[in-house]
Amino acid sequence: MKRPDMEPGQQSRLPLIVRQAGYPDIIVETLAEASRRYCERRDQTGLGASTFPDATLLHEDIVAGRISYNGRIWHPIPWRPGDKPIYDNAACRGDQPER
Repeated sequence: MKRPDMEPGQQSRLPLIVRQAGYPDIIVETLAEASRRYCERRDQTGLGASTFPDATLLHEDIVAGRISYNGRIWHPIPWRPGDKPIYDNAACRGDQPER
């Protein structure tokens, strides 16, 4: 839906919501931001993979993906061997060393 205050050719950008049990929702605009903000929260808690919950990514109240402990975003279906993430934060870092 086009807003009246937008220039011709622009599309309305609806936010994405990162929803995670036990934590407040995070509103983001991109998959990269969703991954980054999830990882920031993970790092701030100091919890490990067995205790820090995955997050659900919502778009207009529809489940659009799942964010795993490593910050990758997956299709909202059960994971199967060989599946590729819809957003891979590791691939976006390139050759930057881990800190």
